[in-house]
Amino acid sequence: MKRLKVGDIVLAVFLGTPNKCEVIEVIDKQLYKLRMESGTILPGVTWYKKLSAKEKKTKPWYIEALIDDTTNVKLTKSNDISKNTTNKTDLEKAIKNQKDFIRGAVKK
Repeated sequence: MKRLKVGDIVLAVFLGTPNKCEVIEVIDKQLYKLRMESGTILPGVTWYKKLSAKEKKTKPWYIEALIDDTTNVKLTKSNDISKNTTNKTDLEKAIKNQKDFIRGAVKK
């Protein structure tokens, strides 16, 4: 149960499923905010061993293990950068066709 810092990669359980997460904020000594690989933010996450018996049964998320303590903040960020975007004239034409369709001018 090492004290984590921003950028650490941990194995956290969310709704019974283990996920790789990154620490994005240290809230308290043993309380963290995590970001899953999917982008979901988990607030108020703590170590499983620190939970009480009641919390172990009801808590939807908790940290199980430290995977990597090397700070790598960009590890779980998405690399979705589109290079091929829609041409502006094509977009304007599609919007015009959509407006005509809404007004009832349907071309068959």
